Amino acid sequence: MARNIVQICNEAISDLPAHPITGIDDNRTEARECNRHLNSVVADLIGMHDWTFARRRAALASVENDREGEWRYAYSLPDEIVSPIALVRDVSATSVPGIVVTPMLYWPLASVGYELIDYTLADTKLYTNLELAILEYSIDAVQPNKWHPLFAQAVIRLLAARIYRPILGEKADTQEWVVKQRVAESAVNVAIADDLNRYPRRRKEFVAEGVAARLGYAGAAWPR
Repeated sequence: MARNIVQICNEAISDLPAHPITGIDDNRTEARECNRHLNSVVADLIGMHDWTFARRRAALASVENDREGEWRYAYSLPDEIVSPIALVRDVSATSVPGIVVTPMLYWPLASVGYELIDYTLADTKLYTNLELAILEYSIDAVQPNKWHPLFAQAVIRLLAARIYRPILGEKADTQEWVVKQRVAESAVNVAIADDLNRYPRRRKEFVAEGVAARLGYAGAAWPR
């Protein structure tokens, strides 16, 4: 069931326990603390894992290339990006046949069906040798009604752990706070595992260039 922000906050508050709120902008302590911590909780979770529901894909806009000696093209990063996931050649393509592309060499090489699309990031730019680059990336501006239920549970448990002491003050019990931290950690791990099980990321192992040369793949044609 989809939740709104107030419902998310009230589920976290009920775990303390404390009084429920009617709006995120209430003047009560519970609302103030939820408002103060919710965005950072969501941002932290988004940064931990490339959640499937938080993925977006967009053609990148070309910008002035101030590193022509290293890269053929420069692009502006999307405003809403948290972290890049993969460069692809087509909007409808898979994330470069089943692998997560980062600025590293992964196995197998291009000669056996995979290819590296190398890139680097600097400030608000992405540099690569790929023309008409399309980037798959994660975002943080995601509304609660778009969250997967287990991600929502992770937000609730982590939020409860963060607002426990600020709201209860002297009534807060250190041992109970530790328990809430552990429950939150478990909820995060369950949500990540579920996302990986539903949408496997077949990340390949890194192979050093020297090892690749000894194995006879040094001549593979990489789009660098």
